[in-house]
Amino acid sequence: MIPSQSSTPIYINVQVNNKCQHAIIDTGSAVTIINQQLLKKIYHKKFIYKQKLHKSANCTSINIIGEIELEIKIQGHKTLILADVATNLITDLLIGNDWISNSNVIIDSPQRPIFLIDRYHRIVATAPFITPPDFQSPVLLVNEITLPPYSEKCIDVKIPSSMNNIAEALFEPTPNFHSKQMLLTNALLKVVNNKSRLTIINANDRQRTLSKNTKLGYVSHQPPVNKHLTLPVLSTKGVYGQTHPKPFIHKRNDRIAGRSCALPTRNTRKVQFMDSTCRTEHYDEQHQCYVCQEQFLTRNDLQQHLRHECYPQNIRDQIEQLTSHIKDLNHKQQLQQILWKHGKLFDLHQPSIIKATAQNAIETGNHPPIYTPPYRVSYKDEQIQRDEINKLLKQGIIEESTSPWSSPIVLVRKKDGTVRFCVDFRKLNNVTTKDAFPIPRIDDIFDHLSQAEYYTTIDFKSGYFQVGLDLKDRPKTAFSTRDQHYQFTVLPQGVTNGPPAFQRIVSQILGPTRWQHLLAYLDDVIIYSPTFDQHLIHLDDILNRLNDANFRLNVNKCHIAKTSIDYLGHRIEHGNIRPNAENIRALLETVQPITAKEIFRFVKAAEYYRKFIPRFSIIAQSLHKYAPTTKEQRSQKSQSTPITLSDEELNAFNELKRILTNDLVLRIPDENLPFKIQTDASKIGIGAVLMQIHPNGDLPIA
Repeated sequence: MIPSQSSTPIYINVQVNNKCQHAIIDTGSAVTIINQQLLKKIYHKKFIYKQKLHKSANCTSINIIGEIELEIKIQGHKTLILADVATNLITDLLIGNDWISNSNVIIDSPQRPIFLIDRYHRIVATAPFITPPDFQSPVLLVNEITLPPYSEKCIDVKIPSSMNNIAEALFEPTPNFHSKQMLLTNALLKVVNNKSRLTIINANDRQRTLSKNTKLGYVSHQPPVNKHLTLPVLSTKGVYGQTHPKPFIHKRNDRIAGRSCALPTRNTRKVQFMDSTCRTEHYDEQHQCYVCQEQFLTRNDLQQHLRHECYPQNIRDQIEQLTSHIKDLNHKQQLQQILWKHGKLFDLHQPSIIKATAQNAIETGNHPPIYTPPYRVSYKDEQIQRDEINKLLKQGIIEESTSPWSSPIVLVRKKDGTVRFCVDFRKLNNVTTKDAFPIPRIDDIFDHLSQAEYYTTIDFKSGYFQVGLDLKDRPKTAFSTRDQHYQFTVLPQGVTNGPPAFQRIVSQILGPTRWQHLLAYLDDVIIYSPTFDQHLIHLDDILNRLNDANFRLNVNKCHIAKTSIDYLGHRIEHGNIRPNAENIRALLETVQPITAKEIFRFVKAAEYYRKFIPRFSIIAQSLHKYAPTTKEQRSQKSQSTPITLSDEELNAFNELKRILTNDLVLRIPDENLPFKIQTDASKIGIGAVLMQIHPNGDLPIA
């Protein structure tokens, strides 16, 4: 308890940890308390997390998050005190009776200064009383909120007890909100029982989460009277707490980051951001270690703690592995600093669900539920099913179900002998309304890499399983074993709208960085930059967005800050593009096909690199007849029937393999340079090559 007295608080000037600061001497307070915001601005020793609650005599709660040793200096005389750190203290520094007693302080009267005496009762320092500064009370958020991109919301706020007798107060937002493109306006608030309402706007292209007790700004006790000033009076009545993610244009005259702010329209119909998925990840006032739950005052303190104490050894090894190719020591340290900052992305010790959920991913209209009984399996496969289901249950990927829908389980054997657990959703897919959200063209992606010299590729760990599935869609994903019924809680593999739903969410999270220094093809993300310094900035930005969304990455498939990289089956280096060597090797090792299925598989694989193969359509023409176009041809029996290749077909097969043995390389198109078409003709045909005019000579593009 912190008792209070009727006496007026005494204000003096002190130095706290060598920073000049006014303080309140409160003889009615048992302890000394420092505001967390002030502590962030001064040099201090390690923060000791110790959560507790103080209550004043009028039952107002003071939220204490820890303790800190402070040096309070008056006229050069040093004193030490263990102070509590509060998140909602209405002043910066409150000095209580603990400091008064320990420092031998004499308070004579309000007209005279306070005296500090030594053990011989000699005065060693004095501090005159000062006029209290213009008093303001902080405005704090009542509940944690999450705002979708380009949305506004009316929120509950609270004001400390010093506003008890105030019916109206002038609100001014803190400047750091505008720097984060979170918009609050000056307003004249109606205060009822220390509470009021505010409207907040998220002008970002990604969701923002504000924690409980976030300081939004200040209110003054007496709003200034100014005939030229007009402020909106925000009532405490009406419908509040609604988020409005509809497309809108919001214009204002305020200058934000040196320019006028106009919010663009954005359709967020398909993506809904959840309100309280992971409270500790978006603290503006407090930073909490997700491993040990210890609180820290600054993000930098938290990063240092994670790096030296709580990051497991495997993350340390992974960061070292990801940067092992960097020879420049300075570059390596800069890169590792960014990876340490976002090390949580590589922490796979527990499953992670991102702060976005797929909406309308399985839209079936009024179609009745489809039930397919489970396939009969061997005892061995039954054991595999049980093990996989137990693992998925433990990870929260599936849950028990009472759904009338059901699709059968299928175990797919992989080349390495392991088994992939799948569900056959073909009947469900037949009645699902197809999502038209576009998947980027691979050629368009490569065309944006012509000026890049540094590349980073990122791969999500079980990407679909990190995306929550809307509650109304979960029953449609149900499947059965011989004695149990389950459904997915996340986006399952095999549903027809899985790719567009996942692409939409990734595009929403990555925002305007796409097509500027980042490209995303489903779960394959590439960051590209012309210089190393720019690449550090771009990498930090993207990892920050993914960290905010709570994604986890597959470190074994991530490659950081490389000058040549494999992406989507191609090797990219210094503006040149060629087929991936492993893929070409697999094609060259293909034995002579003996079924239509094998021929078709080879032709489709070679066709992926057709832009590197002159006259591909002519060479492969004789093999295209094996492409399954009719229902009968698509049947497994037809595709597996043994065949014998004719001489023409065998020559085509061998010619494609021969061309693939060459070093096939093309220049990525540069939109800043002119193009030309180089043609050739004979009596039997015309050929052409698309070239680009480079300073060092013409280079083939296609």
